[in-house]
Amino acid sequence: ELALADDDSNILARNSLAICYARLGRLELARKHFQAITRQDPANLMAWYNFGCVCLKQGDVQEAREAFLKCLEINDSHCFSLFRLGQIAEQADMPDRAEEFYNRASQTGEGKDLAPRHLARLSWKKGNMEEARELVHQALVNNPRDAFSLNLMSRIYLESGDDPQIAESLARQSVVLRPDVSSFWLDLADILQAQGKEVQADKARVRAYA
Repeated sequence: ELALADDDSNILARNSLAICYARLGRLELARKHFQAITRQDPANLMAWYNFGCVCLKQGDVQEAREAFLKCLEINDSHCFSLFRLGQIAEQADMPDRAEEFYNRASQTGEGKDLAPRHLARLSWKKGNMEEARELVHQALVNNPRDAFSLNLMSRIYLESGDDPQIAESLARQSVVLRPDVSSFWLDLADILQAQGKEVQADKARVRAYA
């Protein structure tokens, strides 16, 4: 704020301030500053991307989509925008469109190791369990501490009727890595419930809403 008071055109200071606001949950202020940067510097890819992420958090999906598409105009191989657009399409029940974005992301240097997790989730939603299993295994080879992939693998084990203890172990690893994700605790509760571990399942559900 002091830097901007001294020089209102300081893009670095404005971007840093916007990130601070976003981290503090003051999304409207963050959005305002990211948008100001895009007006001042229309080719600033990170400002467009951060603006899109804030819009997404606010539930403004259309504005977010347009921001991420703008990112691709600036850099057509920006994998994080491709992933965001894939997630938007996935949530809109457009799996083929989502797969297109994820596959494009997989062709980029930064995206090739991250894409299997997203493609695995898509395959799982389509009911293609074996394909999902192969992709999530690849994701875990790339990053053994990927909480989202560990969680998905635990769901695959549970729904495929495989060893429930392995499913439980995977689910527990995911909640240790990301205890802030409520759905992971609920998935752990389902897995414990399936094994007749009622007390532990209840504790997991309580933790989900703590």
